[in-house]
Amino acid sequence: MTQFEVQQTDDGSLTIYDKLHNETFHSVYGARNESLYVFIEQGLKKFCNQPSLTILEVGLGTGLNAYLTFFNKAQNQTIYYEAIELYPLTSELVQIIASSLENQTIYLQLMQAPWNKEQPINKDFVVYKRNEDILNIKFSKVFDLIYFDAFSPKAQPELWTLDVFQNLFQHLNSGGALVTYASSGIVKQNLRSVGFKVERLQGPPHKHHMVRVWKI
Repeated sequence: MTQFEVQQTDDGSLTIYDKLHNETFHSVYGARNESLYVFIEQGLKKFCNQPSLTILEVGLGTGLNAYLTFFNKAQNQTIYYEAIELYPLTSELVQIIASSLENQTIYLQLMQAPWNKEQPINKDFVVYKRNEDILNIKFSKVFDLIYFDAFSPKAQPELWTLDVFQNLFQHLNSGGALVTYASSGIVKQNLRSVGFKVERLQGPPHKHHMVRVWKI
């Protein structure tokens, strides 16, 4: 039995259902719309005046967040994009997702970039994909923005702990932010406990709330 299964979501974009964790990578109500709202509008766009930006994504998944970041960054803004993924998609699944996107070339450059090695996509965008476990990871950089797109606290509670958030807090620049689709009480409590200032925001379609936190 294969772990992953492609599914079409309500906005026509594709996501992956993970049988191991019994969850989809993005919302079934619209994978693209969720990613645009949570990570681009409430994350990336808050740093549009910053000439260079370092981004960490926890949970590369289908690569949708990286792809949308590439096309929605500010003009002339340079981005270093580091992404962690313990269970990479197969090349067959990558090709299926690519077939649903407007710019297959850029998507494939992102997803076919070598693991554990910095790879320039163009002069303004460098990707560094890490095939590692967030629970054991050591960072060599500090970041301006973190996309926390792991499976839900119900599916993977070990990823939403004080230890994980403390590690991320320590590797976030002052004035930096972390955005995530989750907004449960324990998530907000753990984020506050390590020092983040927590904002609860309106969520994407069919979800009441999301969270953005700042390192003040």
